[in-house]
Amino acid sequence: MILTVTFNPAVDEEYIVPEFRPGSWFRATRSIRTPGGRGINISLLLEQLGHTSTAMGFLAGFNGEYIQNTLRNRRITTNFVHIPGETRTNVSVIDEAGNVETGIAEEGPTVSSASLNRLRKVYGMMLQRTDLVVLGGSLPPGVPDEIVRDFVALAKDRGVPSVVDTAGPPLLAALEAVPLMVKIDHRLMSRVLGKSLTSLDTLLDVISEFHGRGSEWTIVSYRTYGNVFFSRDGTFLAMAARKNARSIFHAGDALLAGMIVARKEEMSVEESIRFAMATAWESTVHPGKGIGDREALTRYLPLVEIERLS
Repeated sequence: MILTVTFNPAVDEEYIVPEFRPGSWFRATRSIRTPGGRGINISLLLEQLGHTSTAMGFLAGFNGEYIQNTLRNRRITTNFVHIPGETRTNVSVIDEAGNVETGIAEEGPTVSSASLNRLRKVYGMMLQRTDLVVLGGSLPPGVPDEIVRDFVALAKDRGVPSVVDTAGPPLLAALEAVPLMVKIDHRLMSRVLGKSLTSLDTLLDVISEFHGRGSEWTIVSYRTYGNVFFSRDGTFLAMAARKNARSIFHAGDALLAGMIVARKEEMSVEESIRFAMATAWESTVHPGKGIGDREALTRYLPLVEIERLS
């Protein structure tokens, strides 16, 4: 079983408007409301790709009930810890004319130490029937930066590999526990390290040090439509000419879901990269999350450009 952990879920509200400009009033031509947060997004994508998962984390209030009910309606098993307050709402606006996307994210409800301990206990029990755990997204108030590292270490003690996609201090702490797979946004990492990672040579130098700690895969974004994949079989640069992209906010989730499916289906290194990139690409060509279906990925597979760097 794949277990996804979302510490700070959200209700994602997406509005498509014509010629969006700050300071004006608009009537949306379309709106989309979905459960969100890194792990939840990946659970939804895994379901589209034909793989089951269980989602857990913290939920609160009416938004929390909406998320849980929607996931269950999608036949995704849930095991959330419910806390006081209200699960956050994230809003994104897509400008139809310029294909520009603007997002605003709330902080999330405060988590008490008692609720955090409850999540740790539930997580420990869930690991008994888990063969892969996915940890990611932001952390709400009250949750320490070390939580992702601790959950990776606990999973490793139980013989369960982990996948991590977070940022800042929680990411740096998680790397100490050496997850199986880690995804890094080069822009967010640049802020933490205080150095630019826009140069491919600099990116390779910096990220190779993190990858050298022992992860099987380290994936780092490069420019807008590319990713560098550090694997045990070498380092690869993959590019996708996503000229028809409409929304790229959730492409990273789709990329990671593709990598997880590739691992479950025992694809080769280059097959894994191609499949993950095609999944991310397809997710960007329409508003809303997810992919059309697995068949829709086939048109993008041959278009992914892969270059071996080492």
